[in-house]
This record gives sequence, C-alpha cells and structure tokens, in this order.
Amino acid sequence: MTVGYDTFFERKVHTVFVVKNITLGFPEQKTVRVFQAPIRAGETRDLMGLPSVSEADIRNALLKGELGLKLRNRELLVIESNIDLLQFDNEQLAFLQSVGVVDGLQVSGGGGTLNFAFKQNVVLLGTKNGSNRKFTVPAPDKFINGSLGSNEFRILVRHNGKGLLPGIDYTMSESGGAGTGLDTISMITFKPVSDSTLVADYVVKV
Repeated sequence: MTVGYDTFFERKVHTVFVVKNITLGFPEQKTVRVFQAPIRAGETRDLMGLPSVSEADIRNALLKGELGLKLRNRELLVIESNIDLLQFDNEQLAFLQSVGVVDGLQVSGGGGTLNFAFKQNVVLLGTKNGSNRKFTVPAPDKFINGSLGSNEFRILVRHNGKGLLPGIDYTMSESGGAGTGLDTISMITFKPVSDSTLVADYVVKV
C-alpha cells in the first residue's frame, strides 16, 4: 500500500535501495527528483533513507510510478538494493535486472550464483571521425543479445543520450567470426563525429 509522503517510517532492519543519477556528461544532464527528493547528476541516494518512504512505496513506484519511468528513461540506475521484490512476474523481473537490481529477485539460501554481470554506460571503442561506422565493446567483453538460462537480455546503445534501435540504427556482429561472441556495433543511419558520445548497457556471461 502506498502512503503519503508525510508519513514517517522507522527503519526496522537495514534495507537499502540506492539509485544513481546517470545523466552526468550527457546533453540532458539534470537533477532528478524521486519521492520529492532531488538527486543531482552523478550523485547517489538511498531512497530507503527517506523517512517518508516505505518498501511498499518503492515496489509500487518501480512499476507504476515515477521511479520506474526514470529508470526506463535511463535517468537513474539502481546501485544497491536488498528489498524483497519476489512478487514481480517474468517481464517485470527482466526490467528490474536491466536497470541494475540484483538482490531481492531470488530466493536466498539455495546456494546458487548469478552467471551474468551487468555493464552500464560502457564507452564503445572506435574512431569517431564522421566516416567510421564500426565500434566495439572493450575486450574481453562479449555481450549477450538473447537468452541466457531463463533470462532474456538486450544491449542498449545510446548516441548522445538517445537510445538507438537494432536493425534500424545499427547491426551487431562477432569480430572473431561465428561462435566467438557478439562484440561489434556497426552504425547504419549515421557516422559518429568527434564530439559524439557513444555508450552501451549490456550483460556479459561470467
């Protein structure tokens, strides 16, 4: 149940939900507000540290409120969380994983380990001279664009803060040949210039 922001919650256990404003360095750099609390570009904030915010507020805001919207818009990234989020379905689970949530998404005590890792705001390598179209992720990374176990992952490529569309704006390939792993992005619709910012969020197998 979501409550008003003037309601005070005493933290009974050490639960955290830390987000980072990742607009620093992009043309749309700005202060982002969540639960009326400002987070300046490049800074982090533990939303569970706000006296008026409960775990229920965060769960609801992730899927129905401003928090989920700002995560989807790549204004915020989850840095740390240990809130129980097990009630989410598979589609919601994939979204939470894509924005940096790891803990709280699986039952503890089973002895299992994650076989993938998230990479965010990785600068793609390649010459930006208005002529070159081919860029790569830093070695030895090989990004996943498809299924890994029961999870589905997709790379997100951004040019000057704008998300690009696979098959329309760029294609993906394996520089070492078939079976060596995806590591290359080739632009279709434009050629980045020297002042272009070209970054990607993706998942690698570990």
